[in-house]
Amino acid sequence: MPTRSKTKNPTLLEEGVERTREALNQITEEFEQLQKNAEKRRKQFERDTERRFKKFQTELRKNSWVKEAQKQRKALERRAEKLRKEIESSEPVKRANELRSDASKLIESQVEGLLETMRIASHSEITRLERKVASLQRKVNALEKKKTTTRKRAA
Repeated sequence: MPTRSKTKNPTLLEEGVERTREALNQITEEFEQLQKNAEKRRKQFERDTERRFKKFQTELRKNSWVKEAQKQRKALERRAEKLRKEIESSEPVKRANELRSDASKLIESQVEGLLETMRIASHSEITRLERKVASLQRKVNALEKKKTTTRKRAA
């Protein structure tokens, strides 16, 4: 008789494990189904919301107040552009632009003269010198490479 109880216990244990696996599989399947349903509902909600928003926009465009506001906005934009052009072409603005340009040129020449007096290089001179140094550095590197190659061949 003791042998029978040993054979029943593994069967009960195996049966319990199998039931647990089945329950887990069922829960997993149900969870996946819930995820799919939630995704479908989300997509449907997005479509419905987009459709309602477009419908609202269409209805709003038909509203007489909105149409009038759009007309007024366009008219104001045209007036603003016309005024901008008039202002830009006015004599005082033209004169102010000329004075600004002349002042900029005068300041630049004065700064260059001051830098020259103080024996300080200007930005353009520094840039030119940097390019020249870079060019010389490339030539030195090429000569060093050539010298190394010649030494290897001689050895």
